[in-house]
Amino acid sequence: MASSSLLPHSLLSLPTASSRFPKSSLTISSISFSLNQVSITRTGSVAFQPLVRRGRESTFGIARAGETGEEETPAETGGDESATETLEEESSVAVAVEEKPPKKPIVKLNEIIGILNKKAIEEAETIKVVPDIKPGDIVEIKKEKANRRRLALYKGIVISKSSSGVHTTIRIRYMTSGTAVEIVFPVYSPKIKEIKVVSHRDVRRAKLYYLREKLPRFYTFKKK
Repeated sequence: MASSSLLPHSLLSLPTASSRFPKSSLTISSISFSLNQVSITRTGSVAFQPLVRRGRESTFGIARAGETGEEETPAETGGDESATETLEEESSVAVAVEEKPPKKPIVKLNEIIGILNKKAIEEAETIKVVPDIKPGDIVEIKKEKANRRRLALYKGIVISKSSSGVHTTIRIRYMTSGTAVEIVFPVYSPKIKEIKVVSHRDVRRAKLYYLREKLPRFYTFKKK
């Protein structure tokens, strides 16, 4: 009886440590982070997935922020370049507007003499008409003498002309009382009251000194 009573008790099994504490599903996952990529190696069940996702999102957010910062910097530099270009254009426009007035030409001594000659010629032409006289022209000249009120009339052929501004002169040859006479007249002299071209002859030479050896009929003219 005693043995039969002990057998049932011996068949009872006490719970072991393994049954009390079941195997947990917790496993350690090795995580390795890098700057641009997150690599995860799982050895067991997925227990830390929320943490891994958060880590990925944070790293991706940092990478995106870096990319946007790199993209924004060229825009800022481009704006600076455009601003400098506009400033350079404005400065060039200001320089073009603020041009210095032209300098007055320096008048030399020979130029002063030329200016005075022009003024004297203009004043003489206001008093009398001076025609364009050439060698070979037959002219009539009225000249005022010092002791006479009447004007002396000279008519002859122009054998030479000296053009020197207000000091321009002509040499005429004519016959008077059977003798040949040559007289030089200053064209712009105030004593010459009138010069008139009677006729024009075409000649090849500028100096007609060869008429001195010709017959008087080539330079004899009747006065009116």
